[in-house]
Amino acid sequence: MNNIGLYIRKYSVPAIFTIVGLIVLIYGFVNDQSGSFIFSAAMMLVAGILSGLFSMGKLRPPVVIGTGIVFGLISLVLIFLSYQGVSSTLKAQEDGELCYEMAKQNLTDIRFLQKTHKEQHGSYIDNWDDLIDFAYNGTMPSLVSQGSVPKAKITPEERDFLYGDKRPIDNNMTEDEAYRLSKWKEGPRYDSLFSGFIRDTIPVSIMETKFQNKAYLESRQKADLGTFNPKDLPYIPFTNKKDKWKIEVADSITVGEIKGPALLVSGKLPFSDMGSSEVIKMSFGSLTTFDLDGSWEKE
Repeated sequence: MNNIGLYIRKYSVPAIFTIVGLIVLIYGFVNDQSGSFIFSAAMMLVAGILSGLFSMGKLRPPVVIGTGIVFGLISLVLIFLSYQGVSSTLKAQEDGELCYEMAKQNLTDIRFLQKTHKEQHGSYIDNWDDLIDFAYNGTMPSLVSQGSVPKAKITPEERDFLYGDKRPIDNNMTEDEAYRLSKWKEGPRYDSLFSGFIRDTIPVSIMETKFQNKAYLESRQKADLGTFNPKDLPYIPFTNKKDKWKIEVADSITVGEIKGPALLVSGKLPFSDMGSSEVIKMSFGSLTTFDLDGSWEKE
């Protein structure tokens, strides 16, 4: 009975290491684990076998010590390689997330320019040179509002100018009436009431108003997206300016009874979706509808 207890104490640890190492090694091969996983399992199996041989008196202490040193050095190398692998994976994940955010902002800016161009000219831009030029030199309408509506009724003379009839003057003037009277410089009350009343739309620089305003610049800085440069618009982020977004324009499509231009801008990011080998595709617009929603807005 004492011999059984002695054998258990002597060989239980080597046996556990050998069995566990063998199971893990088989699992690694069956489940296509990484090389470092397979090697670690093999080291565990060899350690169990050597420990068992030492317990049986088949190995001398110097051999065991030397083997331990070699295994220790190999373990340090594996730890270093694992650290590099984890660091590389984390860096790739961070770059992928940043690339996604940069691409989303990139496409949002392109969409803004395209929508602004269509509102002014009735068409979308189908090439990058013209789009970049529009970002630098294009304008957009901006509402200028100065002065408040006078708290007074219009006079009979002003009524004649506005309407040319004898309608009753019961209420204070409306904003539309004040606006129209501000255009009548010969009016009797122009200097006193209407000269400082402005409701107008003026063209302003797209570059200065949209892309150089404080809120836009701070949002880019906060998201670590870098400075805005119209010349970067065509390029998919993290491709070293080798890959461009694809612009597709349909001059006229019919949806129901409505006819008009359609736009699709699309591209593939140089990163795979997490947990998948498929690259991330991003786009906005459609060539079959007037929809300009972005793919990131449909997720």
